[in-house]
Amino acid sequence: MQKRTIVSLVAASLFLTTSTALACTTVLVGKDQTVDGSYLVGRTVDAGVKDVCRMVLHPRRENKTGKYISSCDKFTYPIPKKSLAYSSVPHLEDSNLWGEVGFNEAGVGMSATETIIPSAAVLAVDPFVKDTGAAESTIFNCVLPSVHTAREGAALLGKIVEEAGTSEGFGVAFVDTTGIWYLESAGGHRYLAVKVPDNKYFVTGNQGRLRDYDPQDRANYMGSKDLISFAEKHNLYNPQEGAFNFNKAYMNDTDKDHTYSYPRVWAMQHLLTPGITTKVEDGAKCPVFLAAEKKLSVNDVKEVFRNHYTGTEHDPYLHSNPQEPYRPISVFRCLNAHIQQVRPELPLAIGRVTYIAFGMPSLGLYIPYYQGLESYLPAYTKGSQEASDDSAFWKYRKVQTLAMSNYNSYAPIVQKAYADFEAATAVKQAKMEKGYLELYRSKPAQAQKLLQNFENEVMQGGLDVADRVANKIITQMTYDVGNKYLFHRE
Repeated sequence: MQKRTIVSLVAASLFLTTSTALACTTVLVGKDQTVDGSYLVGRTVDAGVKDVCRMVLHPRRENKTGKYISSCDKFTYPIPKKSLAYSSVPHLEDSNLWGEVGFNEAGVGMSATETIIPSAAVLAVDPFVKDTGAAESTIFNCVLPSVHTAREGAALLGKIVEEAGTSEGFGVAFVDTTGIWYLESAGGHRYLAVKVPDNKYFVTGNQGRLRDYDPQDRANYMGSKDLISFAEKHNLYNPQEGAFNFNKAYMNDTDKDHTYSYPRVWAMQHLLTPGITTKVEDGAKCPVFLAAEKKLSVNDVKEVFRNHYTGTEHDPYLHSNPQEPYRPISVFRCLNAHIQQVRPELPLAIGRVTYIAFGMPSLGLYIPYYQGLESYLPAYTKGSQEASDDSAFWKYRKVQTLAMSNYNSYAPIVQKAYADFEAATAVKQAKMEKGYLELYRSKPAQAQKLLQNFENEVMQGGLDVADRVANKIITQMTYDVGNKYLFHRE
């Protein structure tokens, strides 16, 4: 492969899908790698263009059945009699499926899932458990309301994998004030979970990336009891060839991985750590964890998700080329791009915040949603497969659809307006947080009101700027169409 610019190799793909299979990109950042000592968990949720996001706050509840019961298959699993309150961003009408991202009232964050594929050799001896196994659509709402720490989340999901099995492959991130845990399932009944080092970051794009496993180091690893012995028994791993490599033993490595996934990993690592010397052809040899060249912020992760080989010969939007073989991170079929931030030194209500951009990240507006908010504006809770005027998702999606009709002409209008809004919001955030800290101990009700008023203002402001941008694009489109079909006598 010829050497190309870093941004021109952010992702690769042979095809576009209309499901969540082979979709999503994940970035995880340890606290020593960030500008403010926070943990960052980010992911794009790429699915079908007919899917729609909406936001849900799930209250605490009593579980009469004592089980999570899936409404889309036959998966069930025991859950506590009392479930924790939590937030989610489902993209189906059933709010008990596809939770995608959220925090629970204990302060545990979860992002699920990154679609990954185990090898054919693994599936031959440990096949997926169809119908009754845990699926990408069910694990979020089963696990998040049941756990009090990130480690507990990874352990519970691992237990589900071993006991109930899985119906597909996935990677899942958990975060709290002690760090980030990332779990990858492998085959029908096996998994590996690793604590992301505080001084490193991790990126992946639809592939199993974890490699090392030390069953004696329980502070940083957890895995299936027979993870290594099972691999030996079925000739997936030969100890004479060296130390156990989870990726090599269990994960897929085909031509599609070398075009769809590995270039994304290679490119993101070179974007964040320009000094490394790996080549895109190195594939699975690319490091699992790396240190960034500079301390990272929420805005840095936003820009990773907004990348589309920007300005290069492989930029499909710049060149109006829907047949471009390389799949950018920012795709129109993205439902949302989110970044969970945990700042351990701050109170729970403002120390956990999720930045969410509905739809395509490069044409998306990131809005911060704090753990302590008590309600969303009604528009953010609505949405169906039919476009509507009362849905926030559709309001943002309409802007993106208009802009995609002529990306080079209209995208700059969107991006300038949204960049200005995000910058202004950051200033308001700092002011709100300062006020909250002054009030929350002595006047908690006033602190809560301050937080909710901020959220309401920002959510409404997002809708307002989307309306203004849509009108501006339509105005320009009117001029463009009029000039194209002028039929004017000179």
